[in-house]
Amino acid sequence: MDYQEEQTQELEVLESIYPDELTIVSSQFPKIQFEIKLPLDLMPLDSSSFTADALTKDHWIVLNIKLPETYPDTVPVIRISCEQARKSGPSGAAGDSDSDEDSESDEEVQYDDNGNPLDSKLTNLPDQVEFEDYIKVLESQVESQADEDMLVGMQMCFALVSWLKESCEHYFQEQLAELERDHERKLAAREKEEQKKFRGTKVTRDSYTEWRDKFREETGRNERDARRKAEAHGGKLTGRQIFEQGLDGSEDVEED
Repeated sequence: MDYQEEQTQELEVLESIYPDELTIVSSQFPKIQFEIKLPLDLMPLDSSSFTADALTKDHWIVLNIKLPETYPDTVPVIRISCEQARKSGPSGAAGDSDSDEDSESDEEVQYDDNGNPLDSKLTNLPDQVEFEDYIKVLESQVESQADEDMLVGMQMCFALVSWLKESCEHYFQEQLAELERDHERKLAAREKEEQKKFRGTKVTRDSYTEWRDKFREETGRNERDARRKAEAHGGKLTGRQIFEQGLDGSEDVEED
């Protein structure tokens, strides 16, 4: 196989596919190297509460590709980085620093009367998806992916570039779905805690009796009722009071 011819031909093909995205770093064999910067088409799943319009940032993956001397019998060396920027404003111009500051202030967390963050005011969930950690995983999978798709021995750069782009877009969907599930769990837990405030403590016969006795003692109602009973009998002791105070002669009988 003429490796130089294979690599030169593929580079020409890639330039035609990515006329604006590809930059040649070196076109000299055997050190051919180029860079492709691709925008990610991020689209939430149909089941998501969000649409693509919810994203306030554009994302790109930047692929730095080096072709070994024996390519395509050897898998290319691919290093991946990611970039992001705020979407352009209605006028088509990128937002300035002042607008960025305004956006950041709009995203500040707000709190309820109890000091709890209001989840509905948190940063837009689609904007919370980051790719830095995931692209490291992808880098480690390039060679195994080439083997799995049986690409070794043929021009494979386009296939690998397409796989990397699609993987990042699929990752975005999965991560957003997980963020939404976590968000719903937090809301459900918060709602459950709020409901407890209205339910209060469950009342039982014992807890009610204990509360009633304590309440009557603290408010002096026992003494008040005793006075009222005494007044109702004209100051005379009731049979129960006579018995309790031992005035019915029963104690004298026991002593004899």
